[in-house]
Amino acid sequence: MKKLLKLRELAVAVSAALFSLVVALALASLLAGPVVATTLTISKQNTQPPRVLPEQAMHYVRFSFKFSDCPLRAADTACSIRVASLPYNAFLVAISKQIITTFNPTTSATVALGTTGQGTDIMAAFNVFTGQATTAVYDTGFASAGEAVTGNGATSTGAAGGFDVFATYTVGAAGSQGTQGQVIMIIQYIAPNDGICTPVPAGGTGVAC
Repeated sequence: MKKLLKLRELAVAVSAALFSLVVALALASLLAGPVVATTLTISKQNTQPPRVLPEQAMHYVRFSFKFSDCPLRAADTACSIRVASLPYNAFLVAISKQIITTFNPTTSATVALGTTGQGTDIMAAFNVFTGQATTAVYDTGFASAGEAVTGNGATSTGAAGGFDVFATYTVGAAGSQGTQGQVIMIIQYIAPNDGICTPVPAGGTGVAC
C-alpha cells in the first residue's frame, strides 16, 4: 500500500512539473512578441511523373490551382504546393493561364511557378487578385523559356525524375486565405524524345540537348 501511495505521489509530482513547463513555454512565446510571417511548402502525393510521349509532338501539363489547395497558417504569407512535373531537358515553349474566379484575400494575391517551393524560376508572380481580367493569357515571355531550368547541368530534383513544378500562392496579409479563387495554367513543352537527348535518372545531371 505504501508503495502504491508513493507511486501516486510521484505521478502527481511529475504531472505538476510538466504542466508548469508547458505554462512557462506558453508565456515565453507570448513575451517574445508577434509571430514572424512564414511560408509553407506542401508536396502532393498524386502528382504524375514527367510525361514523355514517343511522338514528336507538343507536350503539355495542365493543372488548376484553387485558393484552398494550399492552406495558409496564421503567420503565413505564402504557401507552395507541387502541381506538375517536367522531364529533364524539356524545352519550355509557352504558359497559358486563365483566372476562372479572382482571389479575394485582404490586400493582394499572386500565383508563381518554380522548380522549388517558393520558387519563381519558371513563371514570375501572376496577379490573381480581385479586379483582374478573367480572359485567357498566352505567355511566351515567361521566366524560363527553353531549357533554362530543366537541364544543361542542373541536378534533377523531381520526386519521380525531371523537375517538379510548384505553385506558390502569396498574399499581402499573413493568414489571409480568402474565400474564393481559381486559376488554370498550361505549360507547353517539347519533350527530349528526338534521339539526341540521353535519359537522366532522378537525382542525376545531364548536358543540354
